[in-house]
Amino acid sequence: MAKIPAETEKKFSDSFRKRIMELITEQGCSKYEFASLVQVSVPVITRAAIYGIIPSLRPLIKIADYFKISLPYLLGETDDETFYPSEENETFHTRLEKLTKENNTKYSKIAHSMPFTKNFFYEWQREKTLPSLEYLEALADYFKVSIDYLLGRTDERD
Repeated sequence: MAKIPAETEKKFSDSFRKRIMELITEQGCSKYEFASLVQVSVPVITRAAIYGIIPSLRPLIKIADYFKISLPYLLGETDDETFYPSEENETFHTRLEKLTKENNTKYSKIAHSMPFTKNFFYEWQREKTLPSLEYLEALADYFKVSIDYLLGRTDERD
């Protein structure tokens, strides 16, 4: 059973709400049109724009990819718009395996310092799921890389 935190600060973010509203305003469209533009459901965009509810990783990636921005920028954690998309075309699953080998470690060892069990690694390696934002950030901190690098969105490690 995973060690899931009882409360997570990543569910709501006023910085994220403001950034989504900025992006919608810059596009000069409604929330509905924006949702269609970035290929994310209307309820996800509405909850983000009104309440600052942070969606799961896949919608975040779709929005960030559409605008060619980093996830920290999208989440309102930085105002640095600099982002260099990956040319290597690697996935989260590939990067996780690569970083594990580079660090000469095993999932069981990594899991000891994570808020989840090693079973999650095996789920992710089947390439059907992605970690939650909290788990992704924990892994990125462990490997000392950015979340965008870990996802394969950029080749810049930091």
